[in-house]
Amino acid sequence: MEFRCRLNRTAAIRVELRWAFEKMKEEKMIRVLVVDDDKLARQGIIALLPWKKYQMEVVGDVQNGREALRFLRENDTDLVFVDIDMPEMDGIEFMEQCTAERPDIRFVVLTFYEEFSYAQSAVRLGCLEYISKASLEFTDGEILLERIAKKYYERNQGMVHGKSGDIKAWEKIKEQWNSLWWVFDTMFYGELLDYTRACHPEVRILERLMVKCIGKADQNLERRETDIPWFQSVEEIFEWVEQMRGEYRSCDFGKNEFGSMMKAVRRIERTFTGPLHASEVAAEIGMSRSCFSMKFKKYTGVTFGDFVSKLRIGKAEELLLNTELGVAEIAEKSGYEDVYYFSRVFREKMQCSPVEYRKQNGRQE
Repeated sequence: MEFRCRLNRTAAIRVELRWAFEKMKEEKMIRVLVVDDDKLARQGIIALLPWKKYQMEVVGDVQNGREALRFLRENDTDLVFVDIDMPEMDGIEFMEQCTAERPDIRFVVLTFYEEFSYAQSAVRLGCLEYISKASLEFTDGEILLERIAKKYYERNQGMVHGKSGDIKAWEKIKEQWNSLWWVFDTMFYGELLDYTRACHPEVRILERLMVKCIGKADQNLERRETDIPWFQSVEEIFEWVEQMRGEYRSCDFGKNEFGSMMKAVRRIERTFTGPLHASEVAAEIGMSRSCFSMKFKKYTGVTFGDFVSKLRIGKAEELLLNTELGVAEIAEKSGYEDVYYFSRVFREKMQCSPVEYRKQNGRQE
């Protein structure tokens, strides 16, 4: 009877371990730090992108490279969104120092159009992507994060994350595992061995999953999501409250709401081929940018950036099919200042390059 109970318990552990290994792949969160000397830019990046959908969470934001290095020494972080142009220590210098201390960390570079050639030097330092800040509001956040997440996982295969004490926990797991190995079939034990070898030498076991298999308590607490930011002083609290009051007043304009949105849409349709920013359109109808963005999506069903992007790509399609203009000229006439950025957005939306699109529709470049 005792032997049978032990077999049953072992079989149950086997099932739990299979589940745990699969769960480790599914639940791994990429921890993100945002570094930019512009506070509004940091807040905008954090608010604009759908982090959770792509297994990411922002664990901090700081204003310069030195603060970022201090943060990374004290906090588990996987990915850093960093501005190239910062005082005290620029983005490249920060990445060089960070790579020397933490070679496992990856980067996403934030830059402006004129800095693209400079930003490309970041690739050798583990940069996964570089993003134009000038075009961020027009960028499809889901496509962007999906691409970044894919590149991150491709470069970090075999790594799982946990707390600093996980190596000790792993030793305890090994001891208990060794006491059970004799009743496990060779195939499953081989799978386990292959998986642990793949993780070596950076074994960061997700303790709350593995320890559950041998009766340990779950040590992870779910972080509650909140829209209220952290404050460092009483003055910041009052500043935030005043800002919220202003947002409320600007959003509360009742019966004129629909008319204002229609005015904004007409303005966008009239000027989308030139420089266009949500803050400018919002100011014209007497609203703050954040309130305008919320109301615009409510009435149109899409974000401001997606709406403008759809108009511009539509214009580009028309020019590709009905004119002999080159891709650079078409990009400019469609509202894109940078032809490379235009080509990237076009490919994301149409699943082919501008040249391929023209050829597929019976036109030659």
